[in-house]
Formats: sequence, structure tokens, C-alpha cells
Amino acid sequence: MSLRAHITLAFLVALAIIGIVVLVRRRHLKAKYSLLWLSLGAVMVVIAAVPGLLDWTAERLGIWYQPTLLILLGLALLLLIVVHFSYELTRSENRTRELAEQLALLRLRVTELQQKFDSSADDNDRGSDSSAS
Repeated sequence: MSLRAHITLAFLVALAIIGIVVLVRRRHLKAKYSLLWLSLGAVMVVIAAVPGLLDWTAERLGIWYQPTLLILLGLALLLLIVVHFSYELTRSENRTRELAEQLALLRLRVTELQQKFDSSADDNDRGSDSSAS
């Protein structure tokens, strides 16, 4: 990559890192998710700071067109993100199901207690009516 591309990449990565930090500070993004993006930013900073690194890595891996390595790294990152979010979604769905089951059991218990309370109140009303006569 040219020096101009490295400077542009460094500038864009710096903006992205600042944006991520701002989102975390405003509580629009959880810290555990920001670590993923900040890690990507760190990798991109290294690529931008060391101009020959991308070319050297591509050559060692047998990739003749160096930008292909960036595309490969991007696809690998997207795969990791999809797997991570699938894991988080599964955890969230399981927790939601557990909470729905607990709520159903609590509603059943409240209904049973309400019926018990209503029947004991009816018995007390009948008992006071018969003693008044």
C-alpha cells in the first residue's frame, strides 16, 4: 500500500476508535462488545503503522495481490463477529425462555393464592351471616 493509503487508514482507524469510546461512554455500546471493535482497531493501527507488514504477510502466505489479504482478514473478522453474536443471541433466548417459565409459574401461584383468599373470604362472609341471624 502507498504511504497515502497508510495515512488515510490510520486517520480512519483513529476516528473509529474515538467513535467506539464515545459510544461506550454514552452507554450506547457495552464494553464487552467494544473490545471486539477496539481489537480490530489495534490490528488496523499496526497495519497502518508498519507499511511493509501487509506485503510481507501476503508474500509469506503465498498471496500475490496484497489487498486480497485485507479482504481475507475482513471476512475472517466478519465470521468471528457473526459467531459471537449468534452465541449472544442464543444466551439471550435461553434467558428469555427461563424468565418466561418463571413468570408463568409465578402467575399460576398468584392465581392459586387469589382463589384461596377469595374462598376463605366467602367462608368468613357466610359464617358472619349465619351468626347474625
